[in-house]
Amino acid sequence: MADNTLECEEKQEVGTSPNQLRCRFHDTEEYSIFCKDCKDFMCFKCLGQLHQKHDLSQLQDAEEDIRKEMEVQLFENKYSKQLSALSDKLSQNRKKLAQSEERLKNEIRTSVEQMKQNIDLSEAHLLSELCNTFESSQTTLQDGEIRINNLQTEIDNFDVNKLHEYSVSHITNILSAMKLCSSRYDKINNQPIPGFAPTMEFSIGSLVQMTSGSCDACVLPLPSFSNISTQTDYFEDSDTEWFDAADRDEDDVEESSSDEIKDEYPIKFQMSQDIAVISKIVPISEKNAWIISNKKLLKIVEHTLQEDVYAETVDDIVILKDGCVLVLRNDKTFIMKLLPNRKLVRFADVGSINYFPYCICIRDEIVVIYLWNVKEIVQNVYTSNNHIIWMNTDGIVTKSSLFAEIGWKRPCSIHNLESGLCVLYHVKCESSLHSIELIEAKGEKYDILYRFKGIYGLNPERNFECKGMCTDNSRNILVSDHRHHSVYVLDKQLKYKKTLFDARNGLDKPAAISLLHDQLWVADGNQMVIFQYANM
Repeated sequence: MADNTLECEEKQEVGTSPNQLRCRFHDTEEYSIFCKDCKDFMCFKCLGQLHQKHDLSQLQDAEEDIRKEMEVQLFENKYSKQLSALSDKLSQNRKKLAQSEERLKNEIRTSVEQMKQNIDLSEAHLLSELCNTFESSQTTLQDGEIRINNLQTEIDNFDVNKLHEYSVSHITNILSAMKLCSSRYDKINNQPIPGFAPTMEFSIGSLVQMTSGSCDACVLPLPSFSNISTQTDYFEDSDTEWFDAADRDEDDVEESSSDEIKDEYPIKFQMSQDIAVISKIVPISEKNAWIISNKKLLKIVEHTLQEDVYAETVDDIVILKDGCVLVLRNDKTFIMKLLPNRKLVRFADVGSINYFPYCICIRDEIVVIYLWNVKEIVQNVYTSNNHIIWMNTDGIVTKSSLFAEIGWKRPCSIHNLESGLCVLYHVKCESSLHSIELIEAKGEKYDILYRFKGIYGLNPERNFECKGMCTDNSRNILVSDHRHHSVYVLDKQLKYKKTLFDARNGLDKPAAISLLHDQLWVADGNQMVIFQYANM
């Protein structure tokens, strides 16, 4: 009898579950219902959410159905296969997690190494900038001392008893020089000493939440750190500092532009209130540029507009390799050259009674001048006469082209490309609209290779107002769209490629534009904006 009782107890313990029959969807509820349609278990909370209109029964009344379902599953080995597949997936996820952890470790180490290199570059840049700043200041002070010593020597040689024998102009010059020395000293003395503002907020990056179902979604942002810069106020230029383009080789400029740490872009600085529109920009370094405004040749030094006017009545310019500036005037038939001593001399006589120069460009030591004149044949019917001249930097003409066409179309800006001459035209004398053409001029004829057809759904001759044009190293054309507050890129066939900057970047009425290395200078009213540009 005892053996039978023990055997019965053992049979009861074989299928006994150690856990309560808790609902897998509701932890506080127990299974109480069996769905015969889904062959699944549920609690009373599940009743209002799942298995609506299914064949349901109480759990204690479904023993036969439950045993039959288990028998089917065991016979088909379904659960065993499913658990084995789940185990394989978990194992794969563990491997992926380990690989992702190792990858992120490497990315963190790489980011830290990049940050260390950037810190070293920043240190070298700051020390170089500091050296240049104080060297410039020392030079200005030495020049002032030389002026004062020379003036002191001249005054010491003055004989008071013979003062009436000196000319009034000589005395006036000395008195004026004394006042000038005094004012310059006051200006230099009031300049604050350059300071240094350290910024030590560094961020290597941060881990981001993985997207569900993919361990590869883990990413680590590139290292970032706040700008480190010196706060400086520069002394006034020496008499020959305007000619700094001649003191640097092109290779040196390229090397410094790639190795030094750049300022944060865009760089913005205000011009004088007298500046309304800048019609031309020619950068000569990262912080210096020649500009034409109100037909005056001016200079920007260290992102500051200088007060000196280097030439009056200027319509276009180019910079020669030696730093001299070729100056073009529409009302003169000859091109002038601005020398280091700020003297204007004749460079080449290019015009005639029928043609006047309107724009100029230079590429590979070849200077191109576009001359133009217009005649009214009958009322409101015009003929444009065009004369294009190619010459070397000695002013010797190498070839020329003469051609005429019906219509009023004045050249505003030109760029000499390998495929032809890219010309920005003013198309109507009574409006401010423009067009762009890529032409090939030969002798007494010319061919239009490509014409810009607009991008905003309208004919450019009805909608396109452009105040500036330049090219990048890939010979893409960059244009400023005055009406649409934007700067965009055209390809070699003058087809629209991409908008670079617009009102979202703060542009209002972009005018002249120019590119030097990876800096795009954009004149916007009396503000200059410098963007970082990458060739497309």
